[in-house]
Order: sequence, then structure tokens, then C-alpha cells
Amino acid sequence: MKNGHYDDFDIELDDFIDDFGKVDTPSPITKQKKGKKIQPIHSDKWTIVEAFNTINEHLPKSKLSKELFILCAEAYSFLAKELGFNAIQCTFIAMLVEFGKPMSFRMFGKTLGLSRLSMMVHTNDLEDLFKKRWLLHKGACEQDGMYEGYGLAYGVVTAIRENRTFVPEDLKFNDTQEFVEVLAAKLTNTCDNNRLESSDTNEWIKDFVIANKELPVCKTALTLSDSTSISILMLIIADYCLNNETENEGIDLHMAQMGLQIGGRDFYRHIIDMRSGRHELFVKGLIEHKCDDGIADTETYVATAHLKREILADFTPTKATGVEQPRMNGLKSYKDITPKSLYYNKEEEKQVLRLSDILSKDQLPLVQKRLDEQGMRTGICVLMYGEPGTGKTATAYELARQTNRDIIQVQVTDFMDKYVGESESKLKAIFRNYRNCCKNSESKPILLLNEGDAILSKRTSNIERSVDKMSNALQNILLEEMENLDGIMIVTTNMIVNLDSAFERRFIYKIQFNKPGKDVKARIWKSMAEELTEDECVELADMFDISGGEIENITRKATMEYVLTGEKPNVEMLKNFAKEEKLKTSTRPAIGFNK
Repeated sequence: MKNGHYDDFDIELDDFIDDFGKVDTPSPITKQKKGKKIQPIHSDKWTIVEAFNTINEHLPKSKLSKELFILCAEAYSFLAKELGFNAIQCTFIAMLVEFGKPMSFRMFGKTLGLSRLSMMVHTNDLEDLFKKRWLLHKGACEQDGMYEGYGLAYGVVTAIRENRTFVPEDLKFNDTQEFVEVLAAKLTNTCDNNRLESSDTNEWIKDFVIANKELPVCKTALTLSDSTSISILMLIIADYCLNNETENEGIDLHMAQMGLQIGGRDFYRHIIDMRSGRHELFVKGLIEHKCDDGIADTETYVATAHLKREILADFTPTKATGVEQPRMNGLKSYKDITPKSLYYNKEEEKQVLRLSDILSKDQLPLVQKRLDEQGMRTGICVLMYGEPGTGKTATAYELARQTNRDIIQVQVTDFMDKYVGESESKLKAIFRNYRNCCKNSESKPILLLNEGDAILSKRTSNIERSVDKMSNALQNILLEEMENLDGIMIVTTNMIVNLDSAFERRFIYKIQFNKPGKDVKARIWKSMAEELTEDECVELADMFDISGGEIENITRKATMEYVLTGEKPNVEMLKNFAKEEKLKTSTRPAIGFNK
């Protein structure tokens, strides 16, 4: 062969094989008239399309004969130079391009006039094309059903049509975000397709992980004992990307088996170990059973907090990946918070202003970065304690409004009353959803645990009642969440006499709200009853030892009276309502912790 052309047309098949690859199929020679030589088809300007077309014109019923390879010698030579494939591989690609659909061994054989078994002889050539990602394992549709076969990878036909070499997708990515998004897109398409059309998924996952072995998630995956474990882990990571914190989150065993086409004894072993929690993915803390109302579903699996927060720390589920994050129950936008004038005693005002500065959009990222650099916890946990009506909850909302942060209020007393026996899973879900809100919010929202008395008391050492067990379990969960918190949590409580020391250490700010002094009470009276004079406000402040919340109740009652009777609020009316309020509060039983 000279310059890609066969000048000696009386070519031996062995010479051709040396150039283009082994042809194992017997090659019957078409009878020729004596002295007549087979001449290769010649072109001065071969293109990829023309070369494949030339081959296709001579393929039907050719039985891969010597005549075929001599006639198409120049076409095969050109394709070998352009694509790097041998003659048999080019033949299979030519058939798939012409047919336009996946083909089985039987369909290949029928086209060439050969048996199905004779086609299986060339499995290595086909698998080589698969490894080079020109072909995919696909289900081929025949009259009597679906059979295993091969199809062209997406983009091959376009490349041939444009007379260029097909370049498979680049599997190497620079960061975890891109890696997970591409993984999720691939596996979503796989699970949506027919089972036989996804049998290449395990190989693709293995190649994908190896190509990105420097990423933390891939380093972790490559420590697993087999490819099945790696594939299951990747499927669960894709589910986290698409369904994080929604009702749809979780992969069941049947979905895994269909999506990854895993079967036989090997998969059965994985099933047994995953159901029992003994599987290496459980042991390494990567997956866990999905819990619904505190009950573990041993057939459904989700990513653990360890996998999400540490190994996938650089990945954030966003709307761009197809995830619509649900609004957390109790979430209120800072835009919907009505401005409220709050008045504090001198020491309280100093602490609240300081906290407001720290929680501002500009300062909090700097503060958390500095804490992280020092190896310290980055979460901001705040305890606001004091008598009812002193402005704890109102302060939390006003801080949210001033710092442009949404706020999520959880009423601890209602939570414990309503979910006795299920409280542990509900508390975990609250923090899980809060972390999700933090990831998908421009500014980290504030988590407000209101009336936290019941959950902050000292843990019981001698546990006998189930309620005590539940209480201790809740406290342990809360302590762990506070340790790992990366956002802002404010807990309000009436008293801290019986505060567990473990909680005391974890609150970076502890602000005590006392009843307002006389000057502050006078200002509160004036802000809520503008028709009063300065002297009348001072008089009311001197007469009644009440909180700001109680003053608000009194002025609201006066406003209601005005609506009913037309009588405008005056100092005497307010005195009478204050006496009633004082009588009511003085007979109220003590609230909070006991010594």
C-alpha cells in the first residue's frame, strides 16, 4: 500500500489484515473470470461520509468476504487513518449508521448474510468501541422481543455527517458541583430508559469516578470494595442532587436494580447487607435507611448528613439542577415582618445592638470565616432568657428584619406536646430542612426555637419513664446539631435556673431580658399610646411593675374599647386596665425551671 492507495490490486487478504485488523470470519471469494482482478474503489478526495457509504453499498450479504475488503480497501484505509479503527470496527459502525437504530448480533448477521454466532466472534472489537465510548450497550428491538445489542453514542452520527472525528464527552471535571450535576443528569436518563438500554451505566460510572479521582467524593468511592457499591453510592448521590429534603428523596432497591441493571447472587448479597445495615456504605457512614415519622424504611436509602455536609461539602443542590426546594414550615420572609419599635434597658440594648452588627450581611461571613480559620465552631447560637413579655421573640423577629434574613419559628412546647414518641425524628427533620434552607438562601435564615424551657433543662441520669428517655434523646440531638451548626439559631426561654451546663457552653451569646426600668417603661407607654402626655407616661411607669408585653396588651384593650364605645384612650382608662392586668399576672403560677 502506498500513500493510502492499493496500487497492486491483486492483494492478498493476509496483507490487508496486517493493515486493518484480524478478520476471523471465513471469507468466500467471489468467482472471477480467469485473469480478471478485483480492483479497489478509488477516490481522489475521500471523506468520512463517502468512505462509510462506500462500505455500506457492498455490505449486504457480503459475508465479510475477501472481495468486500479488497473493493473497499481505500475506504477502510482512509477510515483507519482518520478514526484509528480496524476494518471490522468500521464495518459495524457503517451498519449502525445506516440502520439508524440499535442492532443485535442477529441483526448484524442478517445484514451480512451470516449467523448470529459468527457475529459474536467479533465481540472484542465491539467492546473496544464501547470502551472508547463510540458505542453503547442498547436493547435492540426484534419481532419477538428485545435483545442485547449495540447502538451509537449520542453525537456520533452528527460527527460523521460533518466529516469530523467523533470526540466522546470529557469525563474530567474541576469541581464537585459539576461532577454531581452531570452524574444526576446521566443517571436520570438511564432510569427513565428501558432496562436493556442502561446496561452500560456501571461501566460509565466506573470511568467517571476514576476520571475524577482527585475529588473527595470519588476518593471515597474508590475505597469501596466493588463496582456495585460504587454504583449504588453514585445513584444515591444523584438522588440527593435531584430530590434533597423532599418527599421523593430516597432510592429503593428495585429502582437501583433496574437503573443499574444489577442482578444475580452479587446483588442479592448487597440487598441482605443493606437491609440489615451491615453494608459497607452503612459502615462508612455514607447512606442510611430513610425514616418516615421515626420509622426506618429498610427498602429505601438516602445520603447521610456526613456524606452531604463533609464529603459533598462543595456541592449545593440548587434550582439549576432541577430541584425546587420547598419552603420550610414556619418560615417567614424578612420582607413580611412589620417594623416594631423595641425599647431595652441599657445592658440589654448594648448586647442586642452588638448581635445585630454580627448578623449583618457584611459582617457574618467575615466572622464565620475567621472562626473557621481558627478551628472553631462557625454557628451562631443565641440564648434569650427572661420573664414572659420582655421582648425575646419580638427581638428575634426584629433582628431578622434588620439583617434581611428570613426567620423560621419552631414552637418547642407545641412540638413536644404533639409529637411525643416521634419528636426525635421531627427534631432531626427541622435541622435537616434548616440546613437545606441555608444552602439555598442568599443569606442564612434564623432558626428560632421559641419557648425552649422543656428541652434545655438538665438531663436525667436515672431514666425510668419513656418521657425521660425521649427528653434526653432530644437534648442529645440538639447538642449535636448545635455543635455542627453553620447558621444562626436563637432559643428563647423564660428561666435558666435548671439549664444544662452542656447547653450553656454552646450558646455563644446569652442575653437576659429583664422587666423594663421606669424610663424604658415610660417610652413604651408613649410609643403605644401617643395621646398620653410625657408626665402621664411617667406616672403609669411609676405605678405599675409590668413588662413591655403587658403594656402592649393594655393598649390593645384600650384600642378595642375605642372601637366599641368611641371613647378615646386616656390615662384613667389605662390605669384601670393595668390594674386588671396586674391582678391577672400576680395570680399566675410560676413558669420555668425549678431548682
